[in-house]
Amino acid sequence: MSVESQPYDGAATGLLAKPPWRLIPQIDRDPTLVAGVQETRGRVLLFCAVGLLALLFWQINIDFSAAGLALACAYAGRYRRVLIFLATLLLLCSNGFLVDRAFLARMAIDEGVADRIDQPLLDAAMVAVTFALFSGLLAMQRAGAITLRRPTLSLLLAFLALVGATQASFMAGTPRVLLWSFLMTFQPYLWFLAYGLMDSVKERSPVWQHLSVFHPFWGATLTPFGKGLSYLRRFEAKTSEELAVTQLKGVKLAAWVLILAIGKICIGEFVHGQLRLPMFDDNLLQYLAGHPQPRLVGWASVVVFFVDDLLSMTVFGGTIVATARLAGFRLLRNTYRPLESATLAEFWNRYYFYYKELLVDHFFYPTFVRYFRGHRRLRMFFATFAAACVGNLLFHFIRDIHFVGEMGLWRAVIGEQSHAFYTFILAVSVGLSQMRRVPQPAPKGWLRGRLLPCLWVSSFFCLIHIFDAPLDREHSLWQRAEFLFYLLGVTT
Repeated sequence: MSVESQPYDGAATGLLAKPPWRLIPQIDRDPTLVAGVQETRGRVLLFCAVGLLALLFWQINIDFSAAGLALACAYAGRYRRVLIFLATLLLLCSNGFLVDRAFLARMAIDEGVADRIDQPLLDAAMVAVTFALFSGLLAMQRAGAITLRRPTLSLLLAFLALVGATQASFMAGTPRVLLWSFLMTFQPYLWFLAYGLMDSVKERSPVWQHLSVFHPFWGATLTPFGKGLSYLRRFEAKTSEELAVTQLKGVKLAAWVLILAIGKICIGEFVHGQLRLPMFDDNLLQYLAGHPQPRLVGWASVVVFFVDDLLSMTVFGGTIVATARLAGFRLLRNTYRPLESATLAEFWNRYYFYYKELLVDHFFYPTFVRYFRGHRRLRMFFATFAAACVGNLLFHFIRDIHFVGEMGLWRAVIGEQSHAFYTFILAVSVGLSQMRRVPQPAPKGWLRGRLLPCLWVSSFFCLIHIFDAPLDREHSLWQRAEFLFYLLGVTT
């Protein structure tokens, strides 16, 4: 489950012997290019190539502008860490430190205190308080003043306890608004802080360096792309040759992502524009309204939804990783050939690598080292379940914590039913797939070795995607199950 399922090539040494034809040439293995990018003229050409890619991305509404900051950081020498910190701070400031201010404004209105609160001043104060808290926790953990042996558990319990406190009647009015302001400022950085606290024990770097990768400028969601500081050090280019290879890999990945992004647009235009196939959500809504589409149309929308999701994840994650590589961090891809997966566990490794790694680091390993040590298979299954179900569900509940403020705690929890079912099925299936893992047999040919496993794995994830609705609190688990039964031709 935690094994990195991506090949990792070393620096180019020597000419390649008649490589197979590729849509994107392996420029990172060409000794001439690798040597050229280490010189001033080569670096200027690299800037031009990256600028052209950024312009092409802009034409299809994808922001690749951080690539310029990445190149500046890569060539900053001993000031690289300082520049990374400043670049991250710059982008966080421009994005309002990722705080959902619209939600906080609605909360102030609902509590009847909007006229008594200076919202911009409160936002700025909460950012200062939150980052001061982060700095204090990291400094104390590093100095041994506090010892959080299970920092993730401590953070989760504290965060959820504060969320519960917002529901108390005595918190009505200004106290509730203040507490939600803190929670919504804290929430985007929770998992970054968890990695930072884990690293602080072994990483003696200054606190500001840990903070520089709290939503680093190359991009992230609540999931850290590149984990924490110690992980980034593993993949940081140490020599000019390593930097050149890493940056060429970044250009190559960016070019590939650009092709996939254009392909995704073309597929969407053809399928939904020319063929007029309804979106999956529209198909579901029409069924629930009593006007179901033909089953063939329903199945087509499910398959297209799955393909579009794969392409979206590949483009989204690839853009972030390409930018990190241009900065000199040779990160593994976020999505790597998921349709080559032969098992459910392998697909989960390949589909969203850094999210899977987050669940492994913070839920799988802590469970694996503590429970069922005398039962190898049960130990593996239980740890997988803790990550893929419990951790998965907690992550999304915290990501969408605004639903608690909008709907109340009980309704927000009940609204997770469909996603909870999805995570349960996923965890059990991936756990069983892990337990059945055996040494790879001899190749069985293209049909049995590649096509049939691909169809099986893809079909499974197509079906459970029907229940994967973490943002939907309107449609129940049973309604989605009814839609699936309709597609299967089963009457209820």
